[in-house]
Amino acid sequence: MLSLLVEDKKILKHPVVIDNQVQEKRAAVSERQERGFIAEERPVNPSFSGYFNNKMTLLLFLIQAQKVRPNPMLVGTVHRFLDDLFFHLLAEHLRKRYRRIFQWLKRFFRKLPDVTVYQRDRAKDFIRAIYDAFGLHLKNDI
Repeated sequence: MLSLLVEDKKILKHPVVIDNQVQEKRAAVSERQERGFIAEERPVNPSFSGYFNNKMTLLLFLIQAQKVRPNPMLVGTVHRFLDDLFFHLLAEHLRKRYRRIFQWLKRFFRKLPDVTVYQRDRAKDFIRAIYDAFGLHLKNDI
């Protein structure tokens, strides 16, 4: 058992060998200028925009529904969607700026339908801000 551990450590210290060819350790994008360019340019995938619009439409329907108490499972789904957007899809440098918006929206959906008109308007503004964060456009007539 001890010899296996020692052998494994030796293997990890050396470069990977495949078909008697040594692979060098290097970045996928070697030039610094190219790395910055790739990180900044993120075109929105049409599949993502369709998914995003469908889910956000559900949120907008819930915001506009006056006397409808959503099912607790639906509220859980909304929370998971907002968490997925925040933790997995939102750019890391934007998380600090949008953290409170996501928290506020999750509390808002938990509290439905016992919210004021002002809170509904504010929720719409926050949804618009999330659209802006992802580089998508929300129509003004919602």
